[in-house]
Amino acid sequence: MPLFLDTANLLLPLLYLSTAAFYTFAFFYGHKPSLTLAPLLLRGTLAAHLAYLAGLVVHFRQFPAATVSQALTIVAFAVAAVYAVVEWHGRERATGFCMVAMAFLFQLLSSVFVRPNPPDRAIFHDPLFGLHVSLALLGYSAFVIAATYAFLFLQLYRDLKGGRFSSFFGKLPPLATLERMMLGALTTGVTTSFITARAAARHGASVILHLTSGSSRGTQPGMGNTGPTDAAVEALHRYLAAELGPHGVRVVGIHTAGVHGTLSPEKVAKVAGVDPSMIDVDAIDAGIRRREGLIVLSGEIGTE
Repeated sequence: MPLFLDTANLLLPLLYLSTAAFYTFAFFYGHKPSLTLAPLLLRGTLAAHLAYLAGLVVHFRQFPAATVSQALTIVAFAVAAVYAVVEWHGRERATGFCMVAMAFLFQLLSSVFVRPNPPDRAIFHDPLFGLHVSLALLGYSAFVIAATYAFLFLQLYRDLKGGRFSSFFGKLPPLATLERMMLGALTTGVTTSFITARAAARHGASVILHLTSGSSRGTQPGMGNTGPTDAAVEALHRYLAAELGPHGVRVVGIHTAGVHGTLSPEKVAKVAGVDPSMIDVDAIDAGIRRREGLIVLSGEIGTE
């Protein structure tokens, strides 16, 4: 088993790199054999990666998330697996090069920082914990992919509206296809997040914690690639709060942006596309502190 794990640890980055190369040739050069072989190679790579993860479970007798290296390889698998589903759903292979390259980067870091003897912790022996982490990573990987498609959608829309036809965005699929793939990724993310939360509630979890962002509320130029995704996550928070609150489960959403003391007129102006003199940082900071929380007490949504 150690020989298999060491070999797979070396081969997986090469497999992802080869797959990304096939997708790149198909995208930039219209190479039809590459377009045909890339999805097949992706499926083969996913099968090899799944065998590697199973080998880690069998060899160490625990869920493979005890080290940074193991966590990174699970993230790499989650990104690649979600993209494979989205590609099948959207019936479009042109965007595979950037998604598979993302998985390659995570797997490369995992292989570089691999440790021979991960720590043995009791929580990693719990099958429900493994299921919870796996579904959560699939969900958040889907949200990342959805945000990427939203960014590509907006950039292509702006190019078309402005009459600009760059060599990169000109090769992207039509707007309707990008929209369909973005919605497919969003559906995957929301579904897995909901299943994860329900499983945690049945297991007796007292708190369900989600990460979100202030871009989920209101509108702001330049945030169209993340705002809709964050809004979908927050909607899930609210409905989980209403459903699970009577059972003693608290649902908490944490905004990861807009931390007090970190905003500056220049940062906000760069995102909003306006002059820094027009930005009132104190007013924005006060608005962030007044935002509603998603803490559930006795089945009712309170504020923080």
